[in-house]
Amino acid sequence: MTTRTRTSVRTWPRRVLDTTVAFTLGLATLAGIVVAGVFVTGRGTHQPVPARSVGTAPASVQYAEPGRATIQYAEPGRATMPVGQRHGRRLVVAFVAGSSGTVASDLLAPYDIFASSPAFTTYIVAADATPAALDGGPAVVPTYTFAGVDADPTLTPDLVVVPALGKPTGDAEAPLRAWVARQHDGGARVLGVCSGSLVLAATGMLEGLDATSHWSRISALEKSRPAVHWMRGREWVEDGSVNTTAAVTSGVPAALHLVAELAGPAEAQRVADLHPEFGWTPTQTTTIAEDHFAVGDWPVGLNYVMPWFRPTVGIALRQGVDELDATAAFEVYGQSSAARTVALATSDTVRTRHGLVLLTTSLADAPGLSRVVVPDAAAPDAFSPELGAWADNRGLTLEPLAGRAAPDGSRPGGGGFSAALQNLADHTDATTTTATAKMIGYPTAGLDLGRRHGSWRPVLLATASLTLAVLVGLAYAALARRRRRRLAFDSAPATESMAEPEAAHLTA
Repeated sequence: MTTRTRTSVRTWPRRVLDTTVAFTLGLATLAGIVVAGVFVTGRGTHQPVPARSVGTAPASVQYAEPGRATIQYAEPGRATMPVGQRHGRRLVVAFVAGSSGTVASDLLAPYDIFASSPAFTTYIVAADATPAALDGGPAVVPTYTFAGVDADPTLTPDLVVVPALGKPTGDAEAPLRAWVARQHDGGARVLGVCSGSLVLAATGMLEGLDATSHWSRISALEKSRPAVHWMRGREWVEDGSVNTTAAVTSGVPAALHLVAELAGPAEAQRVADLHPEFGWTPTQTTTIAEDHFAVGDWPVGLNYVMPWFRPTVGIALRQGVDELDATAAFEVYGQSSAARTVALATSDTVRTRHGLVLLTTSLADAPGLSRVVVPDAAAPDAFSPELGAWADNRGLTLEPLAGRAAPDGSRPGGGGFSAALQNLADHTDATTTTATAKMIGYPTAGLDLGRRHGSWRPVLLATASLTLAVLVGLAYAALARRRRRRLAFDSAPATESMAEPEAAHLTA
């Protein structure tokens, strides 16, 4: 009879190795879930342009404000705008849209400000005439191409507005950077909104100048662009012919400041009164809090990496919707990552108050929705019979994004970002709303944040992900332990049992 005796062997190096591998596998599992979540969130934010035509533009659109001229549309999305001589004419403001994605609020909110004044002619220009994707919003049809503007001296801009782009320093945006630099060299003023400063820095035009950017970008910019004097705690910075702004909503006061410089303080105040939520005056300070990431921002971060099972919110846009109101809800929900958004309309396109063409999802093609919000809800035709019937058929409630007076009366009620943040607070919690407001640079003093106590969806998903990662590590550790025992047993010396042979000999 042969038996094996388990011997004592030095297995600690293998145990250390197995423990390290188990920990690495668990960490890799968790990292994989996070990376997948970031990908899903990014794909939802950077929605592709619908692969369909944008239809035929109406023959003409008459602006609502006194003093604005009729715009004749010769082809979809292209406007023929009468422009006179440089003296005694409306100043031309060009808004550039990128090929790699453009932050919607950086583009549309300042557009609304300048287009609301008869002192300015506004258009959107891009590298080509195809619809430009707006991050966190519907795609927009450019008014002109760079080549088209270059070929028509009457379209030469007096001011160029540069929003944040998806890949500001990438090769895809090289034509845009070159065009902006040429306009600046030719005498145009430039306004870089939020992280649009990255585009300007890449052209070299900010070197030696004071400038600012979104607070989350400045530290990296100080290292990558040390020749620029980056300033914190400023809503906007003006240095010569270049203006730069801090967070997303800072583009509005910066635009109003330029309206005051170029068209007079009275005109700027008139335009500002169209959006009382900002409480803007020509003498307001540019000093703001120096924001930074904090522990309290965790709900937004968790929403970003754990996007599964989040609700889908329809944002119903009407014909003639105000640009700032149209983009605010997309920006707020995009920054919070608390919900996926879909631009809805009764048709495939919407023409905004100032003539921009936005690509939308028609009600007939709308996906499954958790709820529907209606920007610019104070407009008489915000709730059309068709929209109401569609919502009733789907069992959805239409939530108006209208201004509420502050509980303490400290600031006037307004629409736009204020109403969108209030809607977010009503459906999430104060922490999520405060962190989102910080990301877009909007004060929360006039909001009622105490209605809800948060969403458990991202917390439960994070807990489940962590549990799965631990189980993966423990499973490998158990298999490794079993393998070590088998190896130890197999490596033990064999001994021949003499009990039975000796007994047999004695018997014989």
